[in-house]
Amino acid sequence: MNLPGLIVGSFIPDIEVPILFLFFSEGIDNHFILHSLIGALTIGTIISALATVLLYPIIASLLFRLDKVKVKEVCKLTPVLIFSCMLGNVFHILLDLPMHPYSLVLWPFVDPYSIVGVLVLVFAVDGDIKLGFLIANILTNLIMGLFTVVIVIKSRNNMWEQIILGK
Repeated sequence: MNLPGLIVGSFIPDIEVPILFLFFSEGIDNHFILHSLIGALTIGTIISALATVLLYPIIASLLFRLDKVKVKEVCKLTPVLIFSCMLGNVFHILLDLPMHPYSLVLWPFVDPYSIVGVLVLVFAVDGDIKLGFLIANILTNLIMGLFTVVIVIKSRNNMWEQIILGK
């Protein structure tokens, strides 16, 4: 796995939220194509890979004073990076599922308003935002807790380098 690709991929679906709000402030839900599996696996993965290769090295080296060459080396365009970006997008969508009664996950195959019935069987939440946040927070805390334990155990030199680059 490529941690920078996974990180960037997990944020990319939400870039459509401010864009949709700017252009369609009323009458449209804040999730669209990037919150569907088709959009995440195609457009989301492409945007994530480009952002990881072009922007992540600049931002990570500036914010955390990391060697830009090391960061660029980890962020090279490889099949592993693309797969990690893809997984990040899909994980984002799966964590969003229990939080939104309007879901485009299976668009264009399933009506976004009728998917809640399917989600009740899977998550038993019916788009309850409070319960959705609770589930997402528990999953996120478990994942980040395990990740932190691994980083602390492996921590020898530069902790930020290990956390940001996944080394």
